[in-house]
Amino acid sequence: MKKILAAAVLFFAMTACCGAHNDKPLEGTVWKLTSMEGIPASAIDSEEDAFTLIFNGEEMLVSGRTNCNRFFGSYNAADGALAFGNMGMTRMACPDMQYEDAFAQMLDKVDGFSIKGETLTLFGQQQKLASFKAIELKNDMAQ
Repeated sequence: MKKILAAAVLFFAMTACCGAHNDKPLEGTVWKLTSMEGIPASAIDSEEDAFTLIFNGEEMLVSGRTNCNRFFGSYNAADGALAFGNMGMTRMACPDMQYEDAFAQMLDKVDGFSIKGETLTLFGQQQKLASFKAIELKNDMAQ
């Protein structure tokens, strides 16, 4: 009886610490902005793929979309550190360009990240810059 009880306690302890750990991976996940200073929810929610990030781990490339233009570049991520480099962007003129500018400036400040479940948080100098949620796009942007 003691062996069964000990096994049950051990099983519970293992599943409590590790079984419920379902963090989405940084790479291969479409990340949709949920909150960021300077960008209202109405702009964030205006389109399905507005303010998104997609990390390609094989090529170490990041891509996505602001409320207007698409962007792309390289990234390095390790042990909670994150840095973007060689960023480029299409240059269409659209309404509310201040939101795109704020988003691009935020990406320039990123130096870290954390993922908890389906939430990605980006940090700059240990300050929260933006939060994203994992989504499934209905269109084929992620391909």
